[in-house]
Amino acid sequence: MMVLVDSYDTAVLVSGDGNLEYVVNLDGYRDVIVVVVSFCSMTNDRLSNISNSYIDLEEVKEDIQKTSY
Repeated sequence: MMVLVDSYDTAVLVSGDGNLEYVVNLDGYRDVIVVVVSFCSMTNDRLSNISNSYIDLEEVKEDIQKTSY
């Protein structure tokens, strides 16, 4: 993610891992928009707070889940 930071203006992080907080913070200083997508119960609070946007997968589950035939 950091190697290519000059190649993008928006990053979508599909993870709630708090270990990625450092990278999200650095991207924010470089004017990169960071969107975190994860289940609320599995997302580090600080990570969702420092991102520009947060999407809770539980809230969009019905829109994105596979339908059975």
